[in-house]
Amino acid sequence: MSSITITAPAAPVVARIALPRSKSISNRALLMASLCGDLDLVSDLSDGDDSRVMLELLRANPRVMDCGAGGTTFRFLIAWAAVREGEEHILTGIPRLLERPHDDLVNALKQLGADIERIAEGYRVRGRALKGGEVHFDSPISSQYLSAILMIAPRMKEGLTLRWTGTRLSEPFVHMTLKMLAHFGVYPRLELDGVRVDPGDYIPAPLTIPPDWSSASFWYEIAALSPRCEILLDGLTDDTMQGDREAQHLWAPWVETHFTEEGTRLSHRVTPVQWEDVPRNLRHVPDLFQPLAFTLAALGRSAVLHGLDNLRVKETDRLQAVADAIHRMGGQAAFADGAFAVKQGITASSPMTFHPDIDHRMALSLAPLALKLGAITIQDPEVVNKSYPRFWDDLRSGGFGVEHG
Repeated sequence: MSSITITAPAAPVVARIALPRSKSISNRALLMASLCGDLDLVSDLSDGDDSRVMLELLRANPRVMDCGAGGTTFRFLIAWAAVREGEEHILTGIPRLLERPHDDLVNALKQLGADIERIAEGYRVRGRALKGGEVHFDSPISSQYLSAILMIAPRMKEGLTLRWTGTRLSEPFVHMTLKMLAHFGVYPRLELDGVRVDPGDYIPAPLTIPPDWSSASFWYEIAALSPRCEILLDGLTDDTMQGDREAQHLWAPWVETHFTEEGTRLSHRVTPVQWEDVPRNLRHVPDLFQPLAFTLAALGRSAVLHGLDNLRVKETDRLQAVADAIHRMGGQAAFADGAFAVKQGITASSPMTFHPDIDHRMALSLAPLALKLGAITIQDPEVVNKSYPRFWDDLRSGGFGVEHG
């Protein structure tokens, strides 16, 4: 099996980084551009596997659409296929993807008139004109269900009234979808417990994809662990469409954030601000959990992080994976009922090897711990191609040693 060994830099990290473009915005933009009939409306797409595969599938429109490990790609394309009148598609992917929960989305689409059948390979979707109407989600395990349905709502004869009650995980991603609908000429109306989208047509409009705030979180982790660092994230702005901009506040005790004309500049705080040992709710930004939990463990800070209910059904069980890694490094952590507690910081200070178990965010958030361990080896390093293919090269440009095994 391939591996990569990351060695801590001999000097403070100084880097100018061109982050990947937002995968979340890329995949939404591609689906809406497809419904406009012009995929070339979207420029500066994410170069991660999820967006690359989605673009290839939308361009080629094959009967069998293999989404690999891409949960967003898979769920968005199920909805897209449901409104492709007269076409039949088989949606499939790796076994772990097919094991992840999709039934709430599929059942909601069926309620709105979709013809979807579970088969051995995945799902068979026969496109048709959907009647639409009202659908209700109560504490859905993924906000992607809502986004997928909202994006095809203008194609429904009666439009869509979507009610959303209970726990609202990853709510900023739904607001991202609503803002992008407006960009393409569809104006949803917010209601007391949901949203209304009237039937109509998308209006073609060019869209340039911005740098990805989710990927910035790994550089916040590096900045927190690297005294005297100076990191410029090229072109990254305080973009209100991306909820993961919350990183600037979560890492504020150890990292100063300055927005400039060139991008976002990160620097290590000479005098850290006191980390208040109060529960943090990551319900809206669960993708920040792994780099934040490892930052806290590496700095020896205790914490309780809440709102992580859906992380057990991601590419891997992220709560278990992070707890296991912290334990291996001499720390203590526990989780239950969507909460994760860092109880004791990492005590290890020698090189270790980890396997990310097909989870790109595990590899991306473990690598900065070379600053604590001296060196860290990541098996299956290609897993980062899902969202951040240039990560290892970017680490090298920041002064880290990067050696392929």
